[in-house]
Amino acid sequence: MPFARAHDKVRIYYEVHGSGTPLVLAYGIGGNVEMWDVNRDALAARHRLVLWEPRGHARSDSPEDPAKYSFERWVLDLQAVLDRLGIKKAHVGGLSLGAGIATRFALRFPARVRSLVVTNSSSAAGLPLSVENLVMRARSIEITLTKGMDAMAEYAMAANPNLSERLALDPGARAEFYEEYRRLSPIGYANSLRALIAMDHITDQLRRLRMPVLLIGADRDPSLEPMKVMHRRVRGSRLVVLSPASHFGNRDQPEAWNRTVLEFLARCDRRVRG
Repeated sequence: MPFARAHDKVRIYYEVHGSGTPLVLAYGIGGNVEMWDVNRDALAARHRLVLWEPRGHARSDSPEDPAKYSFERWVLDLQAVLDRLGIKKAHVGGLSLGAGIATRFALRFPARVRSLVVTNSSSAAGLPLSVENLVMRARSIEITLTKGMDAMAEYAMAANPNLSERLALDPGARAEFYEEYRRLSPIGYANSLRALIAMDHITDQLRRLRMPVLLIGADRDPSLEPMKVMHRRVRGSRLVVLSPASHFGNRDQPEAWNRTVLEFLARCDRRVRG
């Protein structure tokens, strides 16, 4: 399996599909590259698609030390993947946590970003988490470390509106969620949640983004309001709201999601060539 080495020697898993202008994506917290399976072929038909898993997730390393997890370290994980592949500049993005990482990467390394694609993400907007969200995340850490990942999946499906709205649209996603959580190591997921709780609040920095920015929200996603805040803060950004769709908009509406992203990237690439 292909791995990049982060600055602190943590191994970061990635996959490469297709050819063309590089597009680099990470999924949300707890996710893995398979969560892009409904998008992969369409994207790879036009782009060199790089899918990667941040530390603490699936096949990437999961250090036991919580201090080795933060958005800053995740940004450097993304840098390590690009450097490993010799990619100087790419379209970067992701869903939820993955988009939060990509946004911070764009703020820190703007010269390496052709465009930014943000899907269903409150961490990209950088607003403080609500009290309810903080309580849910803290309880998730406790369940993960004391009861294991199946219990965590059950709690998430009952308590996390990101998952419950997806289940309302597709009850068959229950098996998908069990599989997603079973791919995680408890310590990696718990430490990732700790980093999410300690998120840096970048809302006031968003106006510095000067590359093309696409925001894809969903009508049944709690992060839609933060996405609207980001839309107001980023000059020239485009916001598309999928319906009906949950926090997992790329899976609820894959054809619409693929079309929206590919059309945006094509416009960006034409602008560069022109």
